[in-house]
Amino acid sequence: MKTPQVGEFCWNELATPDVAAAKNFYGKVFGWQFDDHDMGEMTYTMVKQQDKDSFAGIWAIPKDQQKQIPPHWMAYVLVENLEKALEKATQHGAKIMKPATNAGDHGRFAIITDPTGAHLALWQALKK
Repeated sequence: MKTPQVGEFCWNELATPDVAAAKNFYGKVFGWQFDDHDMGEMTYTMVKQQDKDSFAGIWAIPKDQQKQIPPHWMAYVLVENLEKALEKATQHGAKIMKPATNAGDHGRFAIITDPTGAHLALWQALKK
């Protein structure tokens, strides 16, 4: 799998109220394999195929947020500097839906909507 470059899609993530049902569906349909990682407050599931590098993740929408957050896939675009990317995006009509947030020591992300209303996540890797 080729390493994503700045400006390219670098990750996909499923938010769902039922991780077990999602794993059952995608495992049967695409043959995906899953590795669960305890993150303290939540479990994050890494998705891979044929024992290759992970290409997506799955997380459970908390019960108290399931009316506000619908099940969805989120695409992430790699950026070199998250703050500069957010500034540029807002200058061109984006709205910040989730401000810059740390994702452990792996990276930082933010979620925007583009001027058409489509959601997109920006990802700045902290580990090479």
